[in-house]
Amino acid sequence: MKLRTWSLLGLLPLTACLQMEQTVVLEADGSGVQKFTMTMREAAITEVRRASAAVSLRNATDPAAVFDKEKLQSALADAGFTVRGHKTGQQAGKRTVQLEADFADFATLQRTPLGGTQAEWVLAKGPKEGTAKLTVYPQGREAWLQSRLKAAELENSEDPLVERFFARRKKQLAGLDVVLRLEVPGQIYLWTKNMKKTGDRTAEARIAAADIRTPQDMVRRLSPRFEVIFDCRGCELPLQ
Repeated sequence: MKLRTWSLLGLLPLTACLQMEQTVVLEADGSGVQKFTMTMREAAITEVRRASAAVSLRNATDPAAVFDKEKLQSALADAGFTVRGHKTGQQAGKRTVQLEADFADFATLQRTPLGGTQAEWVLAKGPKEGTAKLTVYPQGREAWLQSRLKAAELENSEDPLVERFFARRKKQLAGLDVVLRLEVPGQIYLWTKNMKKTGDRTAEARIAAADIRTPQDMVRRLSPRFEVIFDCRGCELPLQ
């Protein structure tokens, strides 16, 4: 087991005492709004910066940039978004940010810098006529594929090195709570088992420290795939 490979796979953006919630509302023409809130301890920001530098992640996003209104608005504008609102706060060693940004089409959403530039958004034809499939890979599709392989390798592993690493990383992830909510323009028929349907057109996924009980959980949950299949009759979506 190569700890260096999977320990860095999608874990840097998900650190201790991080609370993050995203809601993406997709309209029938592919436009929509992305809502984003995040709370993060100053110490955690420092930790991520230090870890990024240690592994030479040259393209890693500055974890504090999202709290800087000017930098964030510039990044969103470069990606084609229009910022509706942006509010930040700082108290008791924590930073918070709340914002909403409009996107004119799905291609713009695919370029979103919110939640990590490694995320991949895919909109394709569903399994039946008149359906569409929205898939999100928060850490990228390749990371998800690798996580499945790594989780399979770990199924029957009793490597004490892996167990010690897992125990240490689990402690570091204490307080982690990340939510992704998807609202689509038609009724949702199917969704991946790591999500729950919360309304006719909404489904959400949650990654919480309390749900990471084994090394396999860590690998799967921190590099996931979320997918919903929904009714797209009457929509004008750019389906692949």
